[in-house]
Amino acid sequence: MGDIVSVAIALVVLSVLFFFIERQVSPRRPGRRPGLATDVLYWFVTALLTKPISSTAVIVVAVGLALASGVALNREAVTAFLERDTLVRQQPGWLQAVELVILLDFVAYWMHRAFHRDGLLWRIHSVHHSSIKVDWLSSVRVHPLNDLGTRVVQVIPLVLLGFDASALGIAVPFFTFYALFVHSDVPWTYGPLRFAVASPAFHRWHHTTQTEGLNKNFAALLPMFDLLFGTFFMPEGTQPERFGIIGSTVPENIILQLVHPFRPLRPALTSSVGSVS
Repeated sequence: MGDIVSVAIALVVLSVLFFFIERQVSPRRPGRRPGLATDVLYWFVTALLTKPISSTAVIVVAVGLALASGVALNREAVTAFLERDTLVRQQPGWLQAVELVILLDFVAYWMHRAFHRDGLLWRIHSVHHSSIKVDWLSSVRVHPLNDLGTRVVQVIPLVLLGFDASALGIAVPFFTFYALFVHSDVPWTYGPLRFAVASPAFHRWHHTTQTEGLNKNFAALLPMFDLLFGTFFMPEGTQPERFGIIGSTVPENIILQLVHPFRPLRPALTSSVGSVS
């Protein structure tokens, strides 16, 4: 019960914060918000179900990597492997945190592109893109398998390279909050920093149904990956207006969304944001 209360309090606090930001900064007028009930439910599902499942999977993978390295199957041996002295761990904590942010975003960039391929991965990820209202709360509309897949792949290089857990403790909360912020309904581009840090405007182009924005802006934080791999798109002086999925077959009901990836394929399931074959 305590966890539910904490999650509810966080929802209220962030709702007030982002209401002020979005309504004071954005030129858009408040109105009836499509999918509000679904996204509120996702807020609780993500915190109370998705994150614990993903965290458990990450631990399993980390232990598996330790065992694959020849470590004995006991707590002391596995812990010693995960806390072993490495060149990365010998660096200052702040430097590890910076490197970790870059590495996590690099892995997330390619995982994000993989989720935009036709097939099961896209059907999982399409749940996130089904929202026609992109704001801070829509960021939590994520299928549990979407979060699990990304986290599991991200942890592999972290364990192999031997990052200190304290650096992870800095990077993960930062990414969590920034994911909320970058979805916020504000037109900020960050001006001259637009090529250095992903802005809300940058990410809104990723969610658009407008043709020019399809298959663009996969980075969660660092647009340099989109620039390097030819997926950057953020024209000056214009903002995307339409969001969602072209020809969407994703239902609005959260239960149906959770089983959606396993429903029979339909030709109409075409990504507004670049499901590619």
